[in-house]
Amino acid sequence: MSMSNRLHHLLKHMKYRISIFLVLVLFISCDRNPNHPGWTFFPDMEESQAYETWSENPYMPGGKTMVGPVEGTVATHEHAYGFVKTPEDELRAASLENPVAGDFNKEHSQMLYNRYCLICHGPDGNGQGSLFTSGKYPIPPANFHLERAMDKSDGQLFHNIRAGFGVMGPHGFMMSVEDSWHLVNYIRHLQQNTPVEPE
Repeated sequence: MSMSNRLHHLLKHMKYRISIFLVLVLFISCDRNPNHPGWTFFPDMEESQAYETWSENPYMPGGKTMVGPVEGTVATHEHAYGFVKTPEDELRAASLENPVAGDFNKEHSQMLYNRYCLICHGPDGNGQGSLFTSGKYPIPPANFHLERAMDKSDGQLFHNIRAGFGVMGPHGFMMSVEDSWHLVNYIRHLQQNTPVEPE
């Protein structure tokens, strides 16, 4: 057999083997589960070992994954807000003055409201958020148009946001002090030109 024939024969066999290899790779890479990419060589990188936000976690206080900051810690750009979720501290907070009362930034305030409040309190602030109207949460959220909410001072609303109120947990660790005041401004905006609703 000549050299050219040998070379031709060798190339023919190589093409055949490569074709078989590619067919095998094709079948191996296919999977009936469209959510699974097939063979996994680094599962620790593909599948997160982190706990989901609301999942149980035996390593965290209270068995919850999502917890607030360590008690007593304050962000470097904030001041300590030592009030807690009690009626007495809400009354103490009533005298706090809103430092951004005359600086209503509707776009920024609405963004904060949509991020933190909309799902429970609804777009109009009447407590008809999707979490409640969908039936997923049975307790009606606060209605900002009721007399008791309309009568609250800015400081009391600020306290409710920072420390919590009723079944609502504290939101102070989620946002800055200034943004909490901007949220108060947006609640006031929702309350404008609306009649007080009976309790």
